[in-house]
Amino acid sequence: MEQSPSKRLEELIRERARLDVELERCKELVTVLFVDIVGSTRFYDERGDVAGLVMVQKCLDLLIPVVETHGGIVIKTIGDAILARFRNVEDAVRSGIDMQRHLVEHNRGRAPADEIHVRVAINVGLALLKGNDVFGDVVNVAARIESATDADEIAISPSVYEKIRHLHDIPVSQKASGVELRGKLEKLDLYSVGWRPNQASGPAPPRPSKEQLSIATGLHTGLAEIAQQSIAGPSNGKSEVPSPRSFDTKTAVLGSLPVEQSPKLGVRFAVARVRADGSLGEDYPLDHPGMIAGQKGEITLDDDAQVAPQHARFTQLGEGVYVEDLGSPLGVFLRLREPHRLKDGDTIQIGRQTLQFTLHAAEIAIPMAASPDRTAVLDWSATSTRRLASLARLNSKGEETDRYELRALETSFGRSKGTYPFPDDPYLSSTHAQVKLQGGQYFLEDLGSTNGTFARIRKRVLARDGDTLMIGKHLLRIVMAPCARPRD
Repeated sequence: MEQSPSKRLEELIRERARLDVELERCKELVTVLFVDIVGSTRFYDERGDVAGLVMVQKCLDLLIPVVETHGGIVIKTIGDAILARFRNVEDAVRSGIDMQRHLVEHNRGRAPADEIHVRVAINVGLALLKGNDVFGDVVNVAARIESATDADEIAISPSVYEKIRHLHDIPVSQKASGVELRGKLEKLDLYSVGWRPNQASGPAPPRPSKEQLSIATGLHTGLAEIAQQSIAGPSNGKSEVPSPRSFDTKTAVLGSLPVEQSPKLGVRFAVARVRADGSLGEDYPLDHPGMIAGQKGEITLDDDAQVAPQHARFTQLGEGVYVEDLGSPLGVFLRLREPHRLKDGDTIQIGRQTLQFTLHAAEIAIPMAASPDRTAVLDWSATSTRRLASLARLNSKGEETDRYELRALETSFGRSKGTYPFPDDPYLSSTHAQVKLQGGQYFLEDLGSTNGTFARIRKRVLARDGDTLMIGKHLLRIVMAPCARPRD
């Protein structure tokens, strides 16, 4: 029986959504370098096609070996331009520096009309790799940066500057703020790399904002939804017992995006198992990008049916570790250090309780104040209207078994105290966590519990030294050698 057009359309939409998920899963952080010959069009006009082709080929013959010497892969040459990708951003920047210096030597003693000059643009962001080719917005942004670059200049994006700002031998200056890039809605700050020997450099520009990093990398679609986990703390081998912190909605969003830094620079991370007593067990050094944790991964978690064959991916990225959920059915959870802004569909874990946050369409009147014992006072003369929210308790099959309404400004959970107690859960502290309503948003906050409060990550997150992740029944901690701690 032939399907109706509406049914076929519905299946096409579902298939498109599935393919989008698969494509998102395959994205990687890639460094892209664009090189464009300055004045090639005029050269063609003045000297003719043959002379123009000879000049372009000379330039390509000079610059492509420089790319390859620094570990880059030339994806393609586009007329008078080179598109290359690198695994390491420092290698890309040093490649650009060597290109400009090679051209200085090439031009020495030549007539101005015979000199070759180039523009170099570099960006780091998410991309899809197919063979040697690279697809994604990272290429588009790099091309737009190149069009805003001057002759003999190396212009870089905020994500590139974030990754090389610790390198004292590569001076960087602010090129421009809020540059409009053709075809892009957002404005981007641009930086310029000093490449001339003994080039004087002023004070280093300030660290890029998280918004600028998101625009450059294309990570804002996923990472900007993750609560901030940017306060680094040393791993001391003991169970973490964070203290309640002052509540600030400004710190409840992601404060820093992934930045890559090669292990050869001295910063080295590992993923360590956390034993039942809180001490650290076997560790897995992150000595290459994209290490897999799972039943069949390099970080082996093969004794847990809740763990997928390839569950999560870990990549060392500067001052943290980039953790990606590879589409596992039960997810990857990160222990909270700061209040986490809840979004519809978020899943959290407290003790043995798995809870899912839901925002409902209905609205209710919420009191504007609470009594000292955290019990809401229903003073209807001082209320505001908010969307009703709740937490549903899920069993091991993901089925709802109970629902807890979040009607007050603060709703607490614990083993023996709180708005909703769970007396049969020995892994909960007496008062474990709370959901707090502030500024029309719901925030999850750990109340200094012994075993912590966890939130399921939405695809990817930046974890820092001392952060704890939960995969199935396993606890894993990100650890960094004390001697390798980066400078502020």
